[in-house]
Amino acid sequence: MPRPPKHVPPDTLGGRIRAARAQLRLSLAHVAANRYSTSLISQIERNRVEPSYESLQFLADRLQLPFDELLVLSQQHKESEAEARQYKLYDELREESARLLANQHAIKALAPLQSLNMSQVPSSLRWRLAALRGQCYFTQRQFLNAQKDFLYAVAEKPEHVSTEQRLEAMTLHLHLAATHREFQQLEPAIDHYTIALNMMDQGTSVLHAAEAQWGLSLVAFELANRISSDKPSQQLEEKEAQLRAAIEHATIACALYRSIGDTLHVALLTCQIGLIEQARGKLDDARQHLRKILDEWLPTIEKHPQKSTDQRQLKESANIVSAVACSLSGIELDTGNFEHALNYVTVARQAGKNSYIIRRAEADMMLGRILEKKDVDDPGAEKAFRDAVSVLEPTDRLAARIRAHELLGRHLLRKGDATASEAEFDMVNKLAGLMMVFQNTPISIEGEG
Repeated sequence: MPRPPKHVPPDTLGGRIRAARAQLRLSLAHVAANRYSTSLISQIERNRVEPSYESLQFLADRLQLPFDELLVLSQQHKESEAEARQYKLYDELREESARLLANQHAIKALAPLQSLNMSQVPSSLRWRLAALRGQCYFTQRQFLNAQKDFLYAVAEKPEHVSTEQRLEAMTLHLHLAATHREFQQLEPAIDHYTIALNMMDQGTSVLHAAEAQWGLSLVAFELANRISSDKPSQQLEEKEAQLRAAIEHATIACALYRSIGDTLHVALLTCQIGLIEQARGKLDDARQHLRKILDEWLPTIEKHPQKSTDQRQLKESANIVSAVACSLSGIELDTGNFEHALNYVTVARQAGKNSYIIRRAEADMMLGRILEKKDVDDPGAEKAFRDAVSVLEPTDRLAARIRAHELLGRHLLRKGDATASEAEFDMVNKLAGLMMVFQNTPISIEGEG
């Protein structure tokens, strides 16, 4: 009979029994006597078998050990085994949900995670499961739930993670940064994009590096937009510095996407660059960039059958066309070319029908701005703003919802309807308060069931 391995921890039931047998210089056969097999005693010493109450009493007598001590060690062994089984169960759940999410089945991936009570999950798995559930919510654009899970995951994540979990940790910070940006929490967004970048190395996917650069570009652009053009020169210099940073980050991201042939993201980033150039007053450069993208992508949706099996490709192509056409419409509006602005916004709205909700809302808001500037009493302007409010209402796009209510509120005020205008600005304050309360509320999902 081979000797039990010497690496069995001495503070376990098997280790305590083996140590006592060695101290008494007894063989396995001597301990087993005629009552048990040597194989059973060996497996007990290796913590492979859980002894019965009677066999525990027998071993206590044979090895001159306190029975109560062995009883405590036996209970600890049972708890340890239960924890191991529990860990395996939750880890298998995590692996299966991660597989479904990777295969673009976010709803199926989320289903078994939604009712998880994190307090019952082994501590080492809590942050990983919370981060994964957050990614499922994020993919479905349920940003409030996503951010709640991401914040919890960051709080639970150990300071140092293993090499195997480094990608999960980096992705967690990228997604948390994106939710902060979605809710206009720009300083925390910068912090988490920076953390993610610092975790990257030569083995990091180009997609993750590009995502971080793009996110920083969007944050810098938003920071610049917070500075009004009528501010003192020192603040205007800060605005220009933020716009330059936005261009730099966008250019890097664009180059990264281009290096792997990702034409979809290159087109969207080119649109972003056009918006930044517009903000810097370089309208001709902005037009050139945007019209080139529109000329390239508009034919892809015009000849794309609406009932095509490749609906995802149609949606992404329409997303580009709607975003670019809406941006071009804004440029023409700023220069007073209402006819061209209306032509572009018509394209944006048509493409938006096959794209994302945010695109439809942006196109409606742009239409409202154009019609309002032409004639404040045009009923089409109010309808367009209300359409934007309506399409955004069931979403977590809080920043976009705030903008839609602001535009509608200002429009109603210009028309002289102060009461209706006040109701819209009350909603603006309510939504802004929701973002602020959520940002400052301590995160705990321990009691979810």
